[in-house]
Amino acid sequence: MAEEQGEEKTEEPTSRRLSQARERGELPRSPDFGGAVEVLAVCGLIFFIGDSIVDGIAEMLRQSLSFSRGQIEDVDDLAALAGQRIFEGLWAVKWILLTTLVVSLLASIVNGGFNFSAQAAAPKLSKLNPLNGLKRIFGAQAWMGLLRNLLKFSVIAAVLVGVLWTRRFEMLALARDALEPMIEAGTSLALMIFTLVSVAVAAIAIVDVPYQRWNYLRRLRMTKQEVRDEMKDIEGRPEVKRQIRRKQRELSRGKMLEKVRDADVVIVNPSEFAVALEYDEARNPVPILLAKGRGEIAAAIKEQAKRAGVPLVSSPPLARAIYFTTELDREVPEGLYRAVAAVLAYVFRLSALTPGLQIPEVPQAKLPPEFTFDEDGNSPTGRPA
Repeated sequence: MAEEQGEEKTEEPTSRRLSQARERGELPRSPDFGGAVEVLAVCGLIFFIGDSIVDGIAEMLRQSLSFSRGQIEDVDDLAALAGQRIFEGLWAVKWILLTTLVVSLLASIVNGGFNFSAQAAAPKLSKLNPLNGLKRIFGAQAWMGLLRNLLKFSVIAAVLVGVLWTRRFEMLALARDALEPMIEAGTSLALMIFTLVSVAVAAIAIVDVPYQRWNYLRRLRMTKQEVRDEMKDIEGRPEVKRQIRRKQRELSRGKMLEKVRDADVVIVNPSEFAVALEYDEARNPVPILLAKGRGEIAAAIKEQAKRAGVPLVSSPPLARAIYFTTELDREVPEGLYRAVAAVLAYVFRLSALTPGLQIPEVPQAKLPPEFTFDEDGNSPTGRPA
């Protein structure tokens, strides 16, 4: 047990472990990515259509500060007027609101995706434990957050100092300009500073996204014993076992049907059974059973044989005998040699038959009593199917 506790976590987290982490509300998110991208997008929007936005806001302010005598005297209309002005203000900044909404959704998808966790939303008494709080404050995650914030502060400070220093003479000259040119130049300078700061923060956030992903997967790594225990737990569930067996049957059935294309003949009982035989004298002097089935599987075998051009021969007693006595990829029993040889000779005669000549009759299977079965697998001699 001590060895298991000291075992290193070298295995990548399984899909089940990742799913459990999402249920707990744990996602590889960068705390600065969404906000930085949103601010950068708004800066770009203002750069391109900022004039129209400013004009819309200015018009809304002019109308809001202008009242007619009738509006002042009619107090009942003030609520409707206030609502109208609020709507006009929102409409003036509609592109900013829409851009922020779209960019925030896209940023959330890139930054770990959407996730609602009832476990994360539920109250936890452990959060009130001061020891756990100290661990969060002085833990590795807290130190990494502190370093990230220091780096972000340093970059923002460097950008601000650089821009203000290079524009110091321009800023001093603004004081001697008229009011409108001063406001226009000051707004342009503020927008440029805001954009550069947003670019710097977004660059830090873009670097932080893969780091958060790497750190998230590293925290969820598992020991070899944890992987083995999880596999045992998963495979031990009845529904999982049933699903595995179903998948195995589907794969086995698919491989079996693929072999039908290599068969020399498919012997069928038109009502239910189908068996596919291959005879290659160079490799094996005895015919081999490639596929067998009843019901839906028999229908699939016959359909596959038709597509591959494999002859279908109707011989119900022989089809049942092979189905109940022969396993896949095994030789047919010695007691069926004569009946199978007659069917193969009939098929080979058909393939060599000159067009226009009379087609020979299908040979009647003459089987020993112990190889006679009904559709339920019962034999008159009492031989088990």
